[in-house]
Amino acid sequence: MHAIRPLPISRPGAGTLATWLLLVAAAAILAVLPLAQGAMLLAALTFAVALLVEPVIGLYVLAVTIPLSPILRAPVGPSSLSVTDLLLGATTMSWLLRQAALRAPLRPAPLLWLIAPLVLVLLYSTLPARSLEESLPEMIKWGEVVAVYFLGVQLLSPRHRLPFVLLLVMVAAAESLVGLRQFVFRIGPDAFLLGSYLRAYGTFGQPNPFAGYLGLALPLALALGFWSLGAAFQAPGRRRAGLLLLAAYTLGAAAVIAAGIVASWSRGAWLGVAVATVVVLVLSSRSGRILVLAGAIIALLAYPVLPAAIHERLADFARYFGTWNARGVPVNDANFSVLERVAHWQVAWEMFADHPWLGIGVGNWDVLYPQYAFGQWTDPLGHAHNALFHFAAEAGLAGAIAYLWFWLGSLGAALRTIHRQSDATRAIAIGVFGLLIHLSVHNQFENLFVQGMPLLIALALALLALERPSQDSATAPFIPTPSYA
Repeated sequence: MHAIRPLPISRPGAGTLATWLLLVAAAAILAVLPLAQGAMLLAALTFAVALLVEPVIGLYVLAVTIPLSPILRAPVGPSSLSVTDLLLGATTMSWLLRQAALRAPLRPAPLLWLIAPLVLVLLYSTLPARSLEESLPEMIKWGEVVAVYFLGVQLLSPRHRLPFVLLLVMVAAAESLVGLRQFVFRIGPDAFLLGSYLRAYGTFGQPNPFAGYLGLALPLALALGFWSLGAAFQAPGRRRAGLLLLAAYTLGAAAVIAAGIVASWSRGAWLGVAVATVVVLVLSSRSGRILVLAGAIIALLAYPVLPAAIHERLADFARYFGTWNARGVPVNDANFSVLERVAHWQVAWEMFADHPWLGIGVGNWDVLYPQYAFGQWTDPLGHAHNALFHFAAEAGLAGAIAYLWFWLGSLGAALRTIHRQSDATRAIAIGVFGLLIHLSVHNQFENLFVQGMPLLIALALALLALERPSQDSATAPFIPTPSYA
């Protein structure tokens, strides 16, 4: 007689176990708490479980919350925490727990050698800082840049790159729509009024960072749009339809984002977008280079018929290069914004001259600015309106060199990736390079390392596929990967 064997019982996997635990917790929560509070707690619990199972979800949500970080903040002692800070902490913790359980090998994060020296120099510059309370938020910010880049490299595998960029583009388009509503319906402070319209500022509270955020996202949309449109002409049947849909999505979003940048009336963003767009077109294809030539001809022909307000706005660029000393210059409405920036540049260099080695201390710009202010330029505005000048003032010569190392090294890494990759991965690399070009240009008149934008830059650097091309495509399943000139 054969012995009766018991039926095999499989052990529940992590996902099944998490589902049962969540159902039990949901029943308990809804039985005890009022419906509204129970639903909120249940949503938070569901997200926490999802984050433990797939930490990459945290980076997707982080991308959505970056433009919300200026408005969703809670005071904590002398500083404040944003929803982005809390989300980053939760994502880091969930990744550490998952890593400890699975012991998966780490992916190399080669660009840390670009970011780490800058963070170390800024940490060293806290020694002469008059206010460590003001230094702490800056150090936390740059620590988060390191964390986001490292997590991005570990979690954003090749299959995540395309959908993640599409999400970044969608969020930027939504932010642009917020600004366009402000622009058209004049929703905002009187200081932003511009004739019958109002300068768009979105959720950032100021037009220039709003335009800076959109300008960082625009090259990603343009690069993917140009690639998918060109690849569609070589793809058959349904694949062509998928590529055309991708092109319509990205180029349509690019048009919305560009409209928001125009509505911001930010000259630095305009110049950055112009240069970045040219770079993206030139690197994308021969057709892109032809478009650059055609666009230059159209711009020259259209310039005389542009509205007078745009003429005046563009003419201000010449004033930046013709005025290097704001002391004693008569101030009027036409030159106010130019002289304000020049005055801050002068203050930055005077700070650097007095503290050439360690600077005044990271985060201490507002603290020491009153000692250097002159004329009517008494408002410190938070930074020197030039990223290099700002790092030189706060962290001295070492800070300026470390910033140049980070800035130029990032440009080189992106450019190197473009030549080593192909298809959608190459298009993403072109978009990241365009993002860095816009950052380089706009940072001559602003400092875009504010209000969550450093985290967007860190995510963009994490998207660079620095490894050699492999069979693991960066594109979605319905997108073909043909090469095109």
